[in-house]
Amino acid sequence: MAYQTTRLQQPVTPDSLTAAERAVLFNIEAHTNWSDSGVVTALIEKGLITRRSGGHFALTDQGRAALDGLLQNHQRRR
Repeated sequence: MAYQTTRLQQPVTPDSLTAAERAVLFNIEAHTNWSDSGVVTALIEKGLITRRSGGHFALTDQGRAALDGLLQNHQRRR
């Protein structure tokens, strides 16, 4: 599948993401339905997600790293 390319971005730290951006990252990874296109646009601009052929979204390597960081932070706070 082809990935939509984005311009190179600076690394994004998990703590810099808004709650809505975090939710969309989780939802895309879990293949659930979401509808806030403004947040999707922001995540594409940050280089965290990309649109595959067929219209589906997927995490980029940087998006996966941000999600992994969020999960690690969550596990530490328990």
